[in-house]
Amino acid sequence: MSAFHEQDAAHWAATALSNLATTHYRAGRLPEAATAIDQALAAHRTLNDQRGEGNILRVLSDVQREQGDIESSLASAQAALDIALNLRSLRLEGFWLLTLGDARQANGQYAEALTSYQRSATLHRRLVDRSREALAWQGVGEVYRRLGRHAEAADFHRQAASTHRDLDDEWHQALALDGLASAVLGENPEAARRHWAEALRLIADFSDPRAVAVREAIERRLAETS
Repeated sequence: MSAFHEQDAAHWAATALSNLATTHYRAGRLPEAATAIDQALAAHRTLNDQRGEGNILRVLSDVQREQGDIESSLASAQAALDIALNLRSLRLEGFWLLTLGDARQANGQYAEALTSYQRSATLHRRLVDRSREALAWQGVGEVYRRLGRHAEAADFHRQAASTHRDLDDEWHQALALDGLASAVLGENPEAARRHWAEALRLIADFSDPRAVAVREAIERRLAETS
């Protein structure tokens, strides 16, 4: 960011700021993410950069959702998707539908969330983006689990975990295994414990706040089922 500012490269400085916001969010540092988001959103709007604005609205939606402001999260996610549709970008539409699905799921709009995730999965399959397709299936699994459809949830979590394993994405593989463990716990507690143990192994060396929170939650579930 400093280098881009020195070169008066406003677009790339705004992009770097958005990446910083995203990194803070993924690490679980929500206050820092919110500060960077405000700055990035203003920068992209000043530049009339719709793509950049939509992307940071996606991150804003995620932060708002985790802070419990679900209505704002829905509005931000829908605004991002509207930009993708206006730009006629299937890649952006598919990506930002994941965020809209998460917001809808958090709001209890399960049918609408499934529609978002399934459309996202279809687009990412067409674009041959296996990672984001797997994220969409993970979302479907989460919704089915909330609906008590555990066998179907397990199928989607298993599919997501397998793809992330193929892509050497240990973080998302661990999250998918956590979902899979929760889905099979009622019928096969031993299998659930194996999945949780594998998830812990995958993220053992991750030290950011979000990873620490996930690890502690999994350890708590393991202790409760021992």
